Amino acid sequence: MCELFAMSASEPHTVRYELDLFAQEGGEKHRNRDGWGILFAQDRDAFLFREPDPAASSELAKMVVRQDRPCRHLIAHVRRASAGKPALANTHPFDRVVRGQRIAFAHNGDLPNIQTCEDAPALIGQRIGDTDSELAFLMLLHRLAAANATTPLDRHDVFARFASELRELGSANFLFFDGELLFVHADRRKFETEDGLTDPREPGLNIRSFEGRHSGQTWTTRGAKIENITAPLHLFASVPLDENGWEPLARGCVLVLKDGAILARAQT
Repeated sequence: MCELFAMSASEPHTVRYELDLFAQEGGEKHRNRDGWGILFAQDRDAFLFREPDPAASSELAKMVVRQDRPCRHLIAHVRRASAGKPALANTHPFDRVVRGQRIAFAHNGDLPNIQTCEDAPALIGQRIGDTDSELAFLMLLHRLAAANATTPLDRHDVFARFASELRELGSANFLFFDGELLFVHADRRKFETEDGLTDPREPGLNIRSFEGRHSGQTWTTRGAKIENITAPLHLFASVPLDENGWEPLARGCVLVLKDGAILARAQT
């Protein structure tokens, strides 16, 4: 059971993001984690930090939290290995460079039988690791290139069709940053209870939006902090990180954001 977190903001913000505490808020109090990763997008490049070990015992994770890396877009992932062994190559976010821009992808869920998709066999050999998530990333890149999807609308259409197809295979909560736009797809996820993990159910992702009236405020919760908010700013998380302002996203909800502005929101 992995945990996702993302931000899209109108101005660069510093996010104090303690991955291990965040994972605990997501229901991972009693389960070992199998890696973590966080990407701070900056112009055409990004700071990307990943480890296949628990954040709780990571000196690198502590260093990441201490440093100021203002950004408009952020993607973070805390991994619970379900497909693919704990290894750096299997740690999200996955990244590539396309058209001179660093792009990234993170996934929460399981996609059994993804190898049966028509375009999957030719892409399996291009994976660095062996996860269904990285294969999904490569499939999305292949479809964007095949469609020559250069405009935001074209990319949205390709992403929405892709997400609709893959959620029929299993849980498919996706965060995808293409160097300019943040794409979000909500599906279902497993929840940890006293009786163990549930079957996948909604919501797979939640959104919290900060509008004009929130400008200048500080948002603080266990595991994350953002000071002096300049709205609009939107956060996404696998589970609400505090008691205020979070909206569950229905299965099949697709959003496209650029610098804090929601360009598209659709139910697919």
